[in-house]
Amino acid sequence: MSKGIMSQKELSRRTVLRRGAILSTFLGLGAVTMTGQTAAMNKAELIEAMASESGLSKADAKRALDGFTHVTTRALAKGDSAVLVGFGSFSISKRSARTGRNPSSRNGSGDDSPVTFDACPEFAAALDLNPGKGDEASAKCRDADVVIDAEYIASAAGRSHERISEDDAKRALEAFINATAKALKKGDRLSVGGEEDENEGFGTFSISKRSARTGRNPQTGKEIQIAAKKVVKFKAGAELSKAVN
Repeated sequence: MSKGIMSQKELSRRTVLRRGAILSTFLGLGAVTMTGQTAAMNKAELIEAMASESGLSKADAKRALDGFTHVTTRALAKGDSAVLVGFGSFSISKRSARTGRNPSSRNGSGDDSPVTFDACPEFAAALDLNPGKGDEASAKCRDADVVIDAEYIASAAGRSHERISEDDAKRALEAFINATAKALKKGDRLSVGGEEDENEGFGTFSISKRSARTGRNPQTGKEIQIAAKKVVKFKAGAELSKAVN
């Protein structure tokens, strides 16, 4: 009798273990599915990556990043274009009035941004993108109204209580470009947004694929076929959008 009871208990224990294994496998598959979605690096993680790569403190990395976003926002608010050397250029989108969709609605694209970003050739190459010879982005990176580099960041910070040397600014900006390139190459989204909400603050970078389409040669007006390509997409955050509108 006792032996029969023990056998039943052992059988019950095996059943529980088997069911537990099945449940664990199911949950594991669910975790894989969830992690397969596009990940996002937030501002705090970006600052930590910049500090780690540059050897600077998080405070100095943050000063450089905030300096970059501040001077870029200020330039765009004045209607100027701005370029971070070796990274990309920012300019105001020229868009006519039109009917749009609420970005928070299910059918809304949420892709509308008052600011256009064009990756400079060096950054496009780091992402294995092909900017093409004589690309418009190259001209925008050369001819921007405001050119942001380490000297500019150090000078701008020098006018406030948050000072950073030109050498440290250079290391921080290089770390920012490298960290952004690594995140985008992995397929992640990178937010230079608010402390708690990525939709606030400066904006978000991601990789987007443009479908092949028919365009026009701006010089001749003739139709040309534009091949599909991947581009760096930038969506302005709420604070930047408010500043330029």
